[in-house]
Formats: sequence, structure tokens, C-alpha cells
Amino acid sequence: MTLTVQFYTMIAMVAMGVWLGVAMDTYSRFLHPRKNKSIWLYGNDIVFWLMQGLLIFYVLFEVNEGALRFYVFLALLCGYAAYRALFQQLYRNSLERIIIVVIGLFHFVRSLFIHLIYKPIRFILKVLLSLCMMIVSVGVTIFWFIIKLFWVPFKWILLLLWKLIPRSVRSLLIKTAGLADKIKNYIYHWMSKLRK
Repeated sequence: MTLTVQFYTMIAMVAMGVWLGVAMDTYSRFLHPRKNKSIWLYGNDIVFWLMQGLLIFYVLFEVNEGALRFYVFLALLCGYAAYRALFQQLYRNSLERIIIVVIGLFHFVRSLFIHLIYKPIRFILKVLLSLCMMIVSVGVTIFWFIIKLFWVPFKWILLLLWKLIPRSVRSLLIKTAGLADKIKNYIYHWMSKLRK
């Protein structure tokens, strides 16, 4: 291994040490609460460390084909220590500000969506539903008005025809079959069904 490769390895591992500090702080901020630990959180810990180990090995493999030396671990430790000493507070403050900005932006976009899209669409749908109900109500009222308009003269004609029939024939019809009552009951029955 040449000195250049060793130098690149050292630089890469110091950078990965800094990255490890950043990843640990980010992970602990989002997914690692201090209380109520469960199996799920322990599983997350295992996955997190596996991912970090694979990432570090991938970078090492790209720099020096995966050759492990003592100074690799030393460089990782130096990078992590440099992050803790120099950048941790700055990064945590920046992360909190970014979280506040993202949450504020989310609430702004959500409020914008509710006031500019959701509420107008809901209002338009309510107006359209009210108009449809009004049109249906007016249509039903007009329909029943037309039915009554035609039914009253038809009823009078039937009554007139009934009265023109001789009394003896009417009594005979009533006695033999009760046809008039059946027709009347049948018509009233269907009219009540139509009104429902």
C-alpha cells in the first residue's frame, strides 16, 4: 500500500468518523427516545449499526480495497472525536432549526391546502348537493301537480259516467262484484304508493 493510498484512507476514515457522529446524533434525535424502550427500538439499533458498518467498509473498499489496519480504527476515532469536540453543538442546533423550519413549512402547506383546496371544494360540493336536492324537490312537486291536474278532471269524468249509468245497473254492479270499491281502493292504493 502506497503512502498516497494510506493518506486517502486516513482522510476517508476521519470523514467517516465525523459522519458516524452526525448519523448517531440524527438517529438519537429521531428514532431513539430515552424512555419506553422496546424490542422494536433494539431492532432499529441493530439495523442502524449494521448500515453504518457496511457504509464504512464500502468507503474503505473504494479507497484501499478493504485493507484493515490499526490506523483505520484510529482515524475513525479521531474523526468521531473531532466531530464531538468541534461540530456536535453546531450540528445539533442546525438540526433543531431545520426540524422547526420543516415542521413550520409542513403546517403552512397543510393550512394552505385546507384553505385553498379542501374547504372550497367542500363548499362547492355542498352547494351542488343543495342545488340537486332543490331540483329534485321542485321536480317532484311539479310531477305531483301535473298528476293532480290530470287526475281531478279524470275523476270527475269517471264520477259523471258512474252517475249516468242507470241506478238499477249500478246497484247490480255493486251487489254482484263491488267493482267500484275495488277500483277505488286499487287507485287509492297506487296513489299512496306513488306519493311515498
